[in-house]
Amino acid sequence: MKFRTEVKTNFVGDLIHYKSNILAIGSCFADNIGGRLKEHEFSVVTNPFGIIFNPMSILNVLKNSLNQNIEEDLLIARDGHWFHFNYHSDITATSKQELISKISLNQSQTKKQLLESDVLMITFGTAWIYKYLKTQEIVANCHKIPQAQFKKELLDLDQLKDDYSIFFTDLFRQNKNRKIILTVSPVRHIKDGIHENNLSKSVLFLLSDYLEKKFDNVIYFPAYELIVDDLRDYRFYKEDLIHPTDQAIEYVYEKFSESYFSEKTKKAVELKSEIIKLEKHRFLNATDEEKKIHFEKIEIMKQEFDGLK
Repeated sequence: MKFRTEVKTNFVGDLIHYKSNILAIGSCFADNIGGRLKEHEFSVVTNPFGIIFNPMSILNVLKNSLNQNIEEDLLIARDGHWFHFNYHSDITATSKQELISKISLNQSQTKKQLLESDVLMITFGTAWIYKYLKTQEIVANCHKIPQAQFKKELLDLDQLKDDYSIFFTDLFRQNKNRKIILTVSPVRHIKDGIHENNLSKSVLFLLSDYLEKKFDNVIYFPAYELIVDDLRDYRFYKEDLIHPTDQAIEYVYEKFSESYFSEKTKKAVELKSEIIKLEKHRFLNATDEEKKIHFEKIEIMKQEFDGLK
């Protein structure tokens, strides 16, 4: 008897390993997977401008970083702090010039990571966007500015296809071996409405499917399906019934590693986890000899880990 629909993930290839440079960007699910990779000490940069939900704002962040472009007409001041409509509220400063400097530094780091990256991971959260009426530009975050200053719209699928196709073509021209992993966040934006959330996710699925079919090195990972169709139970959601629990995220990460880690990389990850655990160990009444044996064991494991990288 079967009591759930298990989503099968196949081994795609040795896409992610300890020599990979990875940039993960998008919704909070990019933070979740990127955070797991960071815990195991992969070379990964995750959401350098904070969480960003919609595809156009994600694209703007990447393009502006490559071009070192700061749209100063989207800088705003509120409650003694400066913010930028293109970025999360975590990107803030007490003066306009300080914020510009902070954004410029983040853009330089993002540009470097993007150009050197072997893997770009993009997690789309929602296709609903807000336009700032003053400039008619799409914003990534409204920063608690009155809603009357914005207009809500659903992104146009054809426009997204065109804009992402142009951008991905440029990226592959720079590095034809780069892999791009697309995911749709399982976090439901139910404040938009259940039906509206489903419309939004549909746009994101269609965009991902189009890009995967158009480019050989674009791969779709079913994070949404693993939570919504496979686990499919509110016990795998936090109290808000929207965000997945740590257990659910770990399940998705396991499926992720099965898809993109070689057996050698899996062994290295297990070894790194054990090394981290041993390094965090706190001694209680241990003898000098016991401490010596403990640290020698760590050094032996580190040498073994270096051989697997």
